[in-house]
Amino acid sequence: MDRIREAISRARDENTKVVSKPRAHAAAPKRAPATPTADQFRTVACDFDTFSKNRIISNEQDPVLNAYRVLRTRVLQKMDAEGWRSLAIVSPGSGAGKTVTAINLAIAISSKESARATLVDLDFYRPSVARYLGLKEVPSTLDYFEGKAGLEEVTVRPDLADILLMANERVTRRGAEHLTSSRTDTLIDTALNQYGSRVVVFDMSPLLGCDDTLAFLPKVDCVLLVAASGQTRIAELKEARRILGATNIVGTVLNKSPASLVPNPYY
Repeated sequence: MDRIREAISRARDENTKVVSKPRAHAAAPKRAPATPTADQFRTVACDFDTFSKNRIISNEQDPVLNAYRVLRTRVLQKMDAEGWRSLAIVSPGSGAGKTVTAINLAIAISSKESARATLVDLDFYRPSVARYLGLKEVPSTLDYFEGKAGLEEVTVRPDLADILLMANERVTRRGAEHLTSSRTDTLIDTALNQYGSRVVVFDMSPLLGCDDTLAFLPKVDCVLLVAASGQTRIAELKEARRILGATNIVGTVLNKSPASLVPNPYY
């Protein structure tokens, strides 16, 4: 009996030592989630026959490509220097070509090695990205904002360069409410830190006429302002600049300019 008691006593002592023994190593830090590969998202086929009509870059021989490569380089240089990664494409009014600029800039960025771009259509008045790319039956970002789908469910992979797309084919007048919600914060954080995007490009509603973009601006790093030659009025540009206030403006694009005004047309 004494031997049994001694064995129990020794066991208790050993257990006490194990419990009170300090941990030799701190817990290993959690690893950041791996950047998703392209095949983790549903692939959707673009209708490349519509690209030329919609002024979308279609191939390496496209004469528009060089202009957007120059724009890409200047935008990335400015954003990298400032540590910016989220970019809203805005215009004073409709018809200036902001959607075309957003799509082509995303294509140009993603054509660089290891430079994934995520393109998000947040124009809830006239969503056009899917239509310009010739995409049909794509999920809508509104499904995500309305809680009907998860973010990965509304993210697709067009058969372009390394681009992820959150498109939309629905209209809402509650855009400002959606864009100031916590779901917007989650969208931006996920696109940047989990999707591995170098830049997230947002196609926004025009600045004049609705408050969607104004509500969204505090959440984005910078904006690219698009004006149309012979269409955008000086008064509209001044008002757009006033609305942007202290927002970081990475630059201004003069779209639809006559060929005679393009410098170095040979290139």
